[in-house]
Amino acid sequence: MDKKLVKDLSTQLKDLAKDLSFLGHPRYPIKDLLLLFPQHKTFIGELEDISVPFPVNVSMKRKAMDNFLMELAKADVPFSLKRIFTQRVQDYHLLLSMMENFDNIFFYDHCTELYGTSHKLAKNNAFLYFLEKIPEYCMPDTSEVKLQGEEARNYLRTRMLETFDAKDFEVKPSTSLLSDSSAGRRTLKLNPYKTYTTGHLDIFLVHEGWVHLGTSINGSFQEDNPWLSTWAPRTTFLQEGLAIITELITGCMTLERWNKVVLRHLATSMAERGSSITDVYEYLRHHDMQDLDAFKLALRVFRGVPLEGGMAFTKELLYLHGMIELLYHLHFFKTDLRSLWVGKISFEEHIMLMDHWELMSPKVKYFPALLETPEVQARLQKLKELSFSLFNHGFL
Repeated sequence: MDKKLVKDLSTQLKDLAKDLSFLGHPRYPIKDLLLLFPQHKTFIGELEDISVPFPVNVSMKRKAMDNFLMELAKADVPFSLKRIFTQRVQDYHLLLSMMENFDNIFFYDHCTELYGTSHKLAKNNAFLYFLEKIPEYCMPDTSEVKLQGEEARNYLRTRMLETFDAKDFEVKPSTSLLSDSSAGRRTLKLNPYKTYTTGHLDIFLVHEGWVHLGTSINGSFQEDNPWLSTWAPRTTFLQEGLAIITELITGCMTLERWNKVVLRHLATSMAERGSSITDVYEYLRHHDMQDLDAFKLALRVFRGVPLEGGMAFTKELLYLHGMIELLYHLHFFKTDLRSLWVGKISFEEHIMLMDHWELMSPKVKYFPALLETPEVQARLQKLKELSFSLFNHGFL
């Protein structure tokens, strides 16, 4: 395999992915939101209106993708790698179609192609039973110390240093309106205005820090396979599943946190079945979610789709779908967690890497030591057995 050619193609793929993370900066029909939620006028005033265009030249981006595929077809690289690159470009085409159809039914159609739908799981008794069993794996949040601003960021920084070198990451205040924490390529971001217990911060540590940031950093060190540092929608499925599983097996997942994860799934399912944004908001409030938090989650669910209901941003389903699929994947393919930390990969890409590990020679620079302890491995084994017993013919 021509390693230089793989590097060149990976660089081109990375360029194609630029500016396609627009879903993290959504637009909304501001006038409609103000009519429906006047109590959140201040927050709504910070959102971008649907009329503001995304800063992407779609036709030029599509042309660049087509040129890449023509070059890829002639390249002397393994078929499996050609397939991965082609699938990722197809994902990027779907993202562009979503961008072109923001706030209408076609956005939802393309979204379900990328992220699936909740419809076929509505009456899946095995899935419902699985959700009911998970609270047995949740731990109480016994932390009493509460931190905010720089103190909270320092706590995360200190905990991150247990796994990562200081030069490879930073912790900064978040500017995101819809989430309290997030991870970039080398940056962990935290809402500077909210107060957190150390238990909450530990959840952010393992979810955003160890998984999302950790796989980004490891991907950036893949000299022979730099494509592993490049995000694609199909990698989100495994990423979110891995993040939720890591919360569970490390003992960070509390019952309060699990209930919020399930509510996110149920809210998305409600929207797909016809509930409006006000219906979803009231449902979340009924389940004791704080006012602004309920509004933020409702906005996440209705990202890119009409507020009247019948559609949803189905990426919000991937936390639970990805979790169950990953447990099945780990059990069926008899693989370990460490190999999932090579970078941003999908389930199919992980299988390809396992088949060609010596040829591809991916490296794992950082891997949390806690995940290799007997206690954590025992928790993981129980979850894998539970998943496989319920979904022994596959999940999705």
